[in-house]
Amino acid sequence: MRWVLYIIGGGLLAGCFTPGAGEPRPRPRPNLGQYQIPLNQRPEPTRRIPDEDLCSSKLFLGLIGQHEGGIVFATLPGRTRVFKPAELELNEDNFLLDMRPNPPFVEVREYLSGQTLYTPAIRAVSRIDDLGPIMRDRLTIELDADGYVRELSCR
Repeated sequence: MRWVLYIIGGGLLAGCFTPGAGEPRPRPRPNLGQYQIPLNQRPEPTRRIPDEDLCSSKLFLGLIGQHEGGIVFATLPGRTRVFKPAELELNEDNFLLDMRPNPPFVEVREYLSGQTLYTPAIRAVSRIDDLGPIMRDRLTIELDADGYVRELSCR
């Protein structure tokens, strides 16, 4: 029994006399000797579609300047609406009608999502002030009088 106490006591004393036993462990300098995650593997928050571009109009900016005959509207994803300046066929025999500027009428063509036909769903001429409700997830393509794409937006 004594021998056991001597062995335990000797082990404890030996632990006290080891070099550096009473000193605190040295700490490495910041960012030295520690694993650094490479920049390309650092986590990033998932990007979300901004509220002003729900229809992904920025994806189709390459359409600006192209003629409408080169665009297959039925292949564009989601709902699509096309505006084109329109002329009304009015009897303009009256001299006063020639003095007034032409009212801003547009031809509206609307393509539904998943539509397989090339024909538009709605084709109507209306005033530019009365275009219907704004839908932020609908791609709106504005054409000029010659049929070239002038502007893309979500409305």
